Amino acid sequence: MKNIKLLSFLTIIFILAPFSNTLALNARIETIDGEISTIKDFSMEGKRHFYIDYKGGTSTLDWKDIDPFEIIRMDQNYWVEVLLLNGKKDSFKVRQFSSFKGKSDFGQWSIPFEKMGKVYFIGDTIEGKKRDEPSIKETGLLSHSTPKEIDKVTMKNGDILLGNISAEIISIRTNYGTLSFKKEDVFRFSLGTSGKAQKEKELDTLYSKYGDKLIGTISASQIKITLLTGTDLSILREHIKEVELGITIDNEQKALQEKLTESLSKETKETR
Repeated sequence: MKNIKLLSFLTIIFILAPFSNTLALNARIETIDGEISTIKDFSMEGKRHFYIDYKGGTSTLDWKDIDPFEIIRMDQNYWVEVLLLNGKKDSFKVRQFSSFKGKSDFGQWSIPFEKMGKVYFIGDTIEGKKRDEPSIKETGLLSHSTPKEIDKVTMKNGDILLGNISAEIISIRTNYGTLSFKKEDVFRFSLGTSGKAQKEKELDTLYSKYGDKLIGTISASQIKITLLTGTDLSILREHIKEVELGITIDNEQKALQEKLTESLSKETKETR
């Protein structure tokens, strides 16, 4: 009898397992601080729907029926502005909410609900997609919630991280010796291939705020950054494309977002 019950239980798990996998969602997200990330298995504490006010009661808004959505705060309440798959735009008051979670290229990812800006769903296949041109519009809250000057890390997969890099000294080894700069004296630097055999075009490049351009190897094997959301990350150099230090984000991010707006709308339509 026990064997029969166990067999039945395992059969149910086997049947449900492939079904549950189909619920996994991948998303291109932007926080209200302007950080852009590609997140796998995206959910709100395991939920993939919103509880909303609807016609005097509470209803469920399933994520599979919307793309994209944006979280907006009005007074003490949170609303979700959505584009329904039938092309209609609408806004709903959110009744229950919690942190968004998922997986990034650097491990587990989490962000408080109130920090979320806009979300585009990009289907189940991220690895084979071109991700260096996300299209996420400005949230309108950026200028009120972002420090005057911050550091910006552009990843090779297209993600953009904003926050404060902990390194006080940036050193680069050139043919003429190793030179060290204070962080505040560096404008930006790009990272090439970290392999032993490097061609000239694969070397690192550092630009100082005084007009210097140096080509060589930056000694850091990883970059430590505290994101605007308060998360501490250590990122291996091979994942990093470029680092900009002490930038004013308002105009910088606005220009980036305007440039990227059109492409993801087209990309998401092709993948859904």
